[in-house]
Amino acid sequence: MKQDIKKEAIIQAAEKRFNHFTVAKTTMAEIAGDLGISKALLYYYFPDKLSLYAAVLTHVIDAVQKKEKNLSAGSDPLKNVINYLHARNSFIHQHYHIIEFLKPASEKAPEELRQIFNRAKTSELHNIERILEKGKKDKILHIKDTAATAELLVNCLQGLRYVLLHQDGIMVFPTKEQFDSILVKEKELVSAFVKGLQF
Repeated sequence: MKQDIKKEAIIQAAEKRFNHFTVAKTTMAEIAGDLGISKALLYYYFPDKLSLYAAVLTHVIDAVQKKEKNLSAGSDPLKNVINYLHARNSFIHQHYHIIEFLKPASEKAPEELRQIFNRAKTSELHNIERILEKGKKDKILHIKDTAATAELLVNCLQGLRYVLLHQDGIMVFPTKEQFDSILVKEKELVSAFVKGLQF
């Protein structure tokens, strides 16, 4: 087995286990056992569970970003943004146990993991900007500065999430059902925002 293929097999096995059993409850020995390799070989590719987690997180984010690029193809910018929010929520449901680990991991995250977090945040901005730019080009939306407008919308969405996730001044990690409730509020905000940009 070539090195890249073996590394990819480890990432896929870890993703499957993390999604099913959670990151915290998965051991490196279990992942090695699933693949029929020694722990020493697993540690050769990933020196600790956090580095393997970072690789899995990068893998799942890359996969969803490829799908998100097609979400700006429709002619209705509001529908495109709402489709993006649904795709984001679906991703959260599919990889809930991987994402759930972000909160404790982010509090003591090494630089490598912080870069992944920042890349995911930047991706949301680019997706929204691409959708708004198409709406502007199609003369559906009246926007002077697409980048600034996209940034404003993303800031509004992040502010909404922040308010909904802070209870009594404490940040809570939402359940899947709470993510669905957040999606409803996001759609209301986006609807008001995008309709305000229409000619």
